[in-house]
Amino acid sequence: MTVDARWISAGLWGALMITGCGAPESQPEPIRPVRAIKVGDLKVISGRDFPGRAKAKGEVDLSFQVSGPLVSLTVDVGSTVASGDVIAAVDARDFQAAVDSTQANLERARANLLSMERGARPEEVEQLKAEVEQAEATAAQAQAEHDRNARLLPSGAVSKSDFDISLARVRLTAAEVRSAQEALNIGLKGAREEDLAAKRSEIRALEAAVENATNQLSYAVLVAPFDGEVAARYVDNFQTVQAKQPIVRLLDVSTIEVTVQIPESLIALVPQVKQIACRFDALPNHEFIGQVTKIGSEASQITRTYPVTVEIAQPEDVRILPGMAATVRPQLDAHNNTAAPDLIVPPSAVFTADSGQHTYVWIVGEASQQVARREVKTGMMTPIGLVVTEGLELGEWVVTSGVNSLREGQAVALFQEGS
Repeated sequence: MTVDARWISAGLWGALMITGCGAPESQPEPIRPVRAIKVGDLKVISGRDFPGRAKAKGEVDLSFQVSGPLVSLTVDVGSTVASGDVIAAVDARDFQAAVDSTQANLERARANLLSMERGARPEEVEQLKAEVEQAEATAAQAQAEHDRNARLLPSGAVSKSDFDISLARVRLTAAEVRSAQEALNIGLKGAREEDLAAKRSEIRALEAAVENATNQLSYAVLVAPFDGEVAARYVDNFQTVQAKQPIVRLLDVSTIEVTVQIPESLIALVPQVKQIACRFDALPNHEFIGQVTKIGSEASQITRTYPVTVEIAQPEDVRILPGMAATVRPQLDAHNNTAAPDLIVPPSAVFTADSGQHTYVWIVGEASQQVARREVKTGMMTPIGLVVTEGLELGEWVVTSGVNSLREGQAVALFQEGS
């Protein structure tokens, strides 16, 4: 085959390939899943079950703030105590001795300050004068002996050592004279202001030491902070315990709490549900009515759920124990009111456009499954979201995330947390 024939064959083959293959067909736009909530319709949350576990409203591991040997441990597992009851005590003798010692030092310092402020009594002044006269006489005698040693030293009648001793005695007695004269001046004129200030500072330090010692003494006794039951005892009597070491675990089971996880799509409805029914696996024939007392303000990064705590009063006919598995079910009120008083959306559902002059949300049409932008007006911020005052209707689906990447009429699929 010639070169021209080969080129012609290749051209025919390419033409056949182009003719046989049409233009690639356009792929349909994928349907985007979006997170959304149904605003204001309490029927969405009513009757749904949420698992949880019972716990005592008040629970604490009690421990001493000081170390020492236990001398009293009056409770055991199952014991019932009232607020203020003594549960345990450590040997307090060392702590009492510290209180007595610091208190005595404080009283002594206060007496000294009083004496300094009042000055010396007449008889004390006379005694101080006598001490000055005695010190001066001793100093004069020491000076006379030293003068005699100074005259005899050149002839060798007195040794250099005796001379040095007499000189030192002269200096010592002179210092004693100055000290006695200063004491007399204080007795006559009273203490200097700086001396009084120093004594007052000493008293404040001793007062703080007495307070600290008294606190340490009080820490030697462990008392119940509330009415409750002892759930665990970690030590035995007469055992030496350390500060912060758990001694007993105390529970207040007069009120039971059950914490459940509520999806982001439903959390805005929780504050508006008035009745919460709770059942426990261990008590299948009983239903208890509780109320929501805590609503978490931060969703789990993994489950996108919020912790909600329901509080139930301990019934009289049966006993709910901490650790029991529970199921919480929100219910409509007695008037069968299914509409929430406020329409609340997460802040992430709201976005602005037109240079921030208008606020919008994306509405998902239940029939068309497409999003449409809707202008709304918002009110106050609540712990669970923004109140929408205008622009939304009860039961509409509102997109809660990714709102800045949607476009008008885009096909979506509802993805509801917890569904």
